[in-house]
Amino acid sequence: MADGTLRTAGIFVAACICGVASGLFGIGGGVLLVPLLVLLFAFAQHRAQGTSLIALIPPTGLLAFIAYAGAGYVSWKTGLLLIPGVFIGGILGGWAAKRLHPQRMRQVFAGLMFALGVWQVVGAWWC
Repeated sequence: MADGTLRTAGIFVAACICGVASGLFGIGGGVLLVPLLVLLFAFAQHRAQGTSLIALIPPTGLLAFIAYAGAGYVSWKTGLLLIPGVFIGGILGGWAAKRLHPQRMRQVFAGLMFALGVWQVVGAWWC
């Protein structure tokens, strides 16, 4: 199999795994797809983050939302209150990302993922 075909197949498999995680846990892009693109497919941090946004938000986010809403697992009031903050935060985050050096961006991302992971472990087992 040619390198390009193998890489394409690998990205497709990674996307399938992230799609399952997104539908199951509400995660996928930032937590799984970005690290996979960087570590396995040599994407720069900025490119991996931008690519994950186009890949996950419209298709997976919408389909998972429909499934959760249909099952009654959506807090409409809270969700609608989140929209302006996420919108403004997304603009500010994109602006800040353009100003960060790629290595610093990766360090900040790794630190955030580590801190969230520790918080989840503590919350899941000791709270």
